[in-house]
Amino acid sequence: MHQKKHFYTLKATERLKHRKKIDALFTAGQKFSLGEIRVVYHTTQAEEQAGLLLGVGVSKRYFKKAVDRNLIKRRLREAIRLSKLDFLPIVKEAGLNLDLFILYTSKEIPCFDHCLELVQAAVKKLARKLKP
Repeated sequence: MHQKKHFYTLKATERLKHRKKIDALFTAGQKFSLGEIRVVYHTTQAEEQAGLLLGVGVSKRYFKKAVDRNLIKRRLREAIRLSKLDFLPIVKEAGLNLDLFILYTSKEIPCFDHCLELVQAAVKKLARKLKP
């Protein structure tokens, strides 16, 4: 017997990778800070199917070692992956394409639970901003 397919995934097609898209996001996007994270987002009307592109970043100024930066980015991506299911229906219902980038701005390496709290709070705030 097959189990129900889980939708807690973060596919490669949902990641914000292209330099031009990231630059456009930072120039035209709206920003807000929440605790130790800064959220940059930009919405456009979806022509075909509404979607979500995600990216995460950590400052090289505070974390000199790539190992530390990668650890924080992995934790943030995992928190986004778990929180995405609450947020994606709102984006699709509004018929939007959303580019979202989360920057970690603190000087200490966070535990996963703290990352999850930050991301969930950011998702709630963003959901309020996107509702018409």
